[in-house]
Amino acid sequence: MSKKVASWLVLLLTMVAAVSLALSVANAKDTKKNGFNVALLNGTNSNAWRLQMEQNMQTVANKYKAQGIIGKYSVFVANNDATTQAQQMQQLINSGVDAILINPVSATSLSPLIDKAVAKGILVMGIDQHISHPKVISVTTDQYAWAKIQAEWLAKQIDKKGNILQFDAIAGAPANDVRHQAYADVLARYPDIKVLKLVNMDWDEGKAKQLMTTLLSAYPNFDAILCQDGAAVGIINALQEAKHPLPKAITSDEWIAYLRLWHDLNQKNPGKPLNAIIVENPPGIGADGLQIVVRLLQGKKLKSGVLTSDPSDKGNKNAILIKPTLVITNANMEEWYEKTKDKPDTYYIDSVLSQKEIDKLFN
Repeated sequence: MSKKVASWLVLLLTMVAAVSLALSVANAKDTKKNGFNVALLNGTNSNAWRLQMEQNMQTVANKYKAQGIIGKYSVFVANNDATTQAQQMQQLINSGVDAILINPVSATSLSPLIDKAVAKGILVMGIDQHISHPKVISVTTDQYAWAKIQAEWLAKQIDKKGNILQFDAIAGAPANDVRHQAYADVLARYPDIKVLKLVNMDWDEGKAKQLMTTLLSAYPNFDAILCQDGAAVGIINALQEAKHPLPKAITSDEWIAYLRLWHDLNQKNPGKPLNAIIVENPPGIGADGLQIVVRLLQGKKLKSGVLTSDPSDKGNKNAILIKPTLVITNANMEEWYEKTKDKPDTYYIDSVLSQKEIDKLFN
């Protein structure tokens, strides 16, 4: 090849590279101009809490879409099937989304796909439940603190001794496993408290009711019930139908159906009110995560110290833990009943971080 031809070839290749770079920049600008492409992978929406989480996120997404910040927002539900969730994530990676928010079926099953997503420049975030992956930031209620508050309260209500039944949710689900560990850590300090039986109700009050009905035949004598979320409604309904005395103490979350049932029981039995507790675990955590994702996509940086370790993933500082602040007992139950009496049974007492509160997380 002559030097002249070689020079022309080098010039041609340089021009092609320049055009290619220009097109890449133009495409990036067009993508940014058209808004970010964001998707939610929800492990399940078979309960009211998850549906409210989705609704909160859709409301925030709609605001961002109106501002041109988000161009496309899509939602996928895996029906508690880890394989389905993995397939959905692969589809999103292939489609070239900018960010994927995941309420996972499993804490670790998506790790290979997360590697693929990160390699393609896709931002991945866990919401509500922690994802054990060093390249994933998870935004969750502090589930350990949530469960610890409940277990400590229950132990005190039965004078640190007695027999209890424990209703966990889905074994292997990150939030459930962290809560389970918190329960175990608290109860280990009270050797006179015995767990007669531990069952999994899968965050389904209907299944909780069936389990309670079955447990009554084998374990009719118990002092208290340590349970997650809306399971308390199914449990109490089962006890009522069996005409069995209510426990000395029972735990739950901020579901209005439960608050209303609690209030009604107290109205009918003022001399013997239901001894219960609610600790907030707001569905708004998903909307919090979406607001944080958008800021990260815009290039903003989290302040030093914002990220901490989740109890399920102590080797990584990749969690933003929101501490529960609302606790309801008989001391303030009437107040919260009045505040929420116009809400439907399916509603959860909720909160979403404000723009100012989100901004405080960033430099």
